[in-house]
Amino acid sequence: MGLLIAFVARALCAALAVAASDGPDAPSKSPVPAPLETPVECVVSGRTSTLRSIEVANVGHTIPKTYAEGHLVDVEGFEWFVSRHYALQTDYSAERAKHLLSLLELAHPHYVELFGRELPDSDTTRMAVVYGASKESLDKALKANGIAWDFGGGGITYERLNIAYQYPSGTLQYHQRYILLHECAHLYQVCLEGTTFTTPSWYFEGVADALAHHVWEAAPSRLTVDVVDKPTVNDWYHDGLETFAREPFTASDILAGRRGGRDLGFLLVTYLASDLERAQRFAIWRDELFRLDLYAKCQDDSLRLVDELFGVQTLDRDFDAWLKARRSSFRYVDWGWEQDGDSLMSYGWPQTGAFSQTDLLFEPGAKPAHDRYVMDYPLHARSRLVDEPRRGVDEPIVGCLVGFRENPDAGEVGLALGVEGRSFASARVDRRQTLILDASDLGGERRELALSDAFRAATQPDYEIGLTLCIRRERLELVARAGDPSAPVVAELSVPLDPQQRERSLRRPLAVISRGGKHWITPYVDDARAPEPELDVAAPPNRWRFASQRELAAVTRAVWRLGAHAPLELEAARQALARSARGDAAAQAAARAAYLATLAQLRDDVRACAAPESLREAALAELGGD
Repeated sequence: MGLLIAFVARALCAALAVAASDGPDAPSKSPVPAPLETPVECVVSGRTSTLRSIEVANVGHTIPKTYAEGHLVDVEGFEWFVSRHYALQTDYSAERAKHLLSLLELAHPHYVELFGRELPDSDTTRMAVVYGASKESLDKALKANGIAWDFGGGGITYERLNIAYQYPSGTLQYHQRYILLHECAHLYQVCLEGTTFTTPSWYFEGVADALAHHVWEAAPSRLTVDVVDKPTVNDWYHDGLETFAREPFTASDILAGRRGGRDLGFLLVTYLASDLERAQRFAIWRDELFRLDLYAKCQDDSLRLVDELFGVQTLDRDFDAWLKARRSSFRYVDWGWEQDGDSLMSYGWPQTGAFSQTDLLFEPGAKPAHDRYVMDYPLHARSRLVDEPRRGVDEPIVGCLVGFRENPDAGEVGLALGVEGRSFASARVDRRQTLILDASDLGGERRELALSDAFRAATQPDYEIGLTLCIRRERLELVARAGDPSAPVVAELSVPLDPQQRERSLRRPLAVISRGGKHWITPYVDDARAPEPELDVAAPPNRWRFASQRELAAVTRAVWRLGAHAPLELEAARQALARSARGDAAAQAAARAAYLATLAQLRDDVRACAAPESLREAALAELGGD
């Protein structure tokens, strides 16, 4: 029996989204189609993939050819569904099976990027995933394979078997997608290398957690992976930063195993992979450990390579500075939240307080500053029912778009400010009937306004209302809008603010709040994000959308091979390519052309350098060519 890698889930809840296109029909009576006969088309644009089309075949009880070889068996009540790269055995419906396979196919280009190369024989062989619709049905599938393991929750990947197993422990959509993406990162590494244990646990758990930190958008069937700063739990970014604040740690602590935990592995992997030049050295570390193939005995070589590539003291210093500069945008407070693009959806059934609550760690009085790690997922256009947010000005403005489409006449939803734990001022809509502006927690007034029939009618058909809050010098002002943004129906409320109440409103965080029903909330807080490039235009699958990453990797590896003997011209070429990543596509193309034009001379420079012959040959092999 092989190694198991387990992910223990929290108890969460929701229903999974439907697939992007029509589901497969009844089981095929023909042989299992080859992978190339079930194509998938998606637009990969940086860390984001958008589904265009996917072919999924239901092959019933016929076991497809997979990297699991002869380890899979037929299971009563389960059927097989195949897509381009995956074979899924499940007792879910065809529609749900297609959704799960769509997610995996959207993630697949990012798995290739994560581990540096395609799986061998991927034109003829698929990865095997077994997904039970319940704990009991998955237990049946495990026992059919001779496996007895009591799932505490989540998923498990067995090496040597090369199979990922899971079931929906908890029902939050985000969490179920997260576990699938996490486990199939393990599955990819196992199918590629035979094991995960030629790398340390901080790496194989950290990369799986980092890639699975994602944002999903249902309408375009769009997946963004490697998201650092997002609101839904599990949130290893926020958890890790809180751990660091309580009990500081160094990169060396994680590398040597003195400190552990999923949050710490996530932070170290994110640090190493989120800067272009660091990422090149991190990839060398990964590939060297893969090459050494030291099962469960990689620690010494891992530490040696880290010191060689980064310098341990330098890494500790720079990692510490990076952590101290980081700041999460979100703090989960009370059950239970989904995310779709920029929008959050609350189930509105709080467990410990008056409201379901997620804090937005933005103070209205603080000036916004651009940070590439702040909400690093695609930015959508602001609803024109909400005024443009402005922070750090004399009279700050924040707002949100609230939606009642799940249940049009139930519950309360809105935006809070001056947040101290579960105490705050709030602007809320109650059942699309009443507008509430409540500063009583701040020692102020609470006022209500019954919404007119015209206002309520204007919210249809999407049941959306824009809320704009302005912190004026002596009052808190709320404007609600519905209907056509060019001629909306408007309702207004205000309450007075004394200096202490105003100061708290300016200097404390915001929060989205909900109770009594499912509500959508899209907050607008002036976060200084820049819009994403056009996501329907293909771009390389890396954080920088950098087209010359392959060339940069080659020259970086050649410089590393030669060490102190590396010609100055080779290092200059490496730096020029790295600098070009900060430019537009034209600048990147020009830098790549310049590099390729000098490649023959660079190879001659390597041949002429004073390095030992074996190192020169290794460097020339990295650069390619004769």
